[in-house]
Amino acid sequence: MKRTNTLIVEDAPALRTLADNCARLYNEVNYERRQAYIRYKRFEWYPKHLYEKYTPLVGSATAQQIINKNNEAWRSFLALKRLEGKGKLPPHITKVSLPRYWKRNGKRELRIVVRNDCYKVNGKHLYLPNGLKVRIKGSLKWYGKQGRLEIFYNDVDEAWMGFMTVEVEKPPIREGGKPLYIDLGVVNLAAVWFEVLKHPVAFSGRTVLADWWYWTRRIAKEQSRLARINKANASRRLRRLYRIRQRRFRHAVNAMIKTIVEDAAAFNISKIVVGNLKGIRDNNHNNKANTMINNFWSFNYIIQRIREKTEEHGIKVAEVSEHKTSSICPRCRSGKVIKRGRLFKCIDCGVEANRDSVGVLNIGLAWGTKLPAGAVNGAMARPLLLRWDGMKWKPKRAVNNQPMKTLEARISRLQPWKMSKADLFYVF
Repeated sequence: MKRTNTLIVEDAPALRTLADNCARLYNEVNYERRQAYIRYKRFEWYPKHLYEKYTPLVGSATAQQIINKNNEAWRSFLALKRLEGKGKLPPHITKVSLPRYWKRNGKRELRIVVRNDCYKVNGKHLYLPNGLKVRIKGSLKWYGKQGRLEIFYNDVDEAWMGFMTVEVEKPPIREGGKPLYIDLGVVNLAAVWFEVLKHPVAFSGRTVLADWWYWTRRIAKEQSRLARINKANASRRLRRLYRIRQRRFRHAVNAMIKTIVEDAAAFNISKIVVGNLKGIRDNNHNNKANTMINNFWSFNYIIQRIREKTEEHGIKVAEVSEHKTSSICPRCRSGKVIKRGRLFKCIDCGVEANRDSVGVLNIGLAWGTKLPAGAVNGAMARPLLLRWDGMKWKPKRAVNNQPMKTLEARISRLQPWKMSKADLFYVF
């Protein structure tokens, strides 16, 4: 499996010169191909004259990697054009545009692409082609067969970021364990349950959502200021606010997923079943709900991160539809229910429960699991609620100081998510 090490690279004049020449090569290759495609619908995949022109400036291997990088963009573009001709474009793509230049606000984007055998990381130094040696911050998290290294200048942070791909050994798939069920939401980002648990565990999204709304108001205020002063719609400060909002949300999500998956591995869970919320954005809601659903809810990102994290522990991931999972009684399967806030009441059998507990139990039933006798009654009580304090998830209410063999005990004893200074810089 492939993973990425993130590094902060120290600024150096030679690094800027190399990155500028790489951007010039990419843009020239892209310009010639755009013109050839517009006029003749075909172009050369190997521009030998540009390769020979920039080899003395960036090195033969780096020039080759820059051209390959542009090849990837054009192959993706041509594949999408073929799908567009067949009327089979993915629903999230409405227009297929020509590959863009490495340019922003009239300035070239400083980027470097280095082949896997042309660089070396040794302690706190990064060795690049042409004898270039620069200092780095951060430590390598993944070790294995190193792949391509990409370095670019982040004009928002005014820092050089390096992304080093690594191919690591994939752990064996777990077999024989019980499944764990996850119900995704907004008020509670996730409700987790499996048979060993006495009550479900819910990760409260209220603090995360409040933080997201705070930064949304800051963004709106900055947009209003830009429109009033110089009628602009973008600025470095605005991009920074967007980035802060996104990274703070993803920091909380990644810590949640890390907690769930590592505890699942500790309890020998072999499969995680996640509710699929496909089509949730098609429903009509009020303005505030639409804002949360379309901007705050990042379900594709959450499921992607669950798949990536479970892959490291050999746990399989499956998806099941969440349609009506919080609207059907898991005990009698009746649809005559009353829902108020997070409360759920079945009119037929009279059961009263938490909606997140009902949802995660119904996901298990939808998956085909036969819950043991008494599991429905016990698990439908109020879930153990964890809250985000900015660095870790903590239980809302205290847990008895007695030996506990369930996930509640493990969660209550979790250590803060240990991060390096480089990780903190990247997240915030």
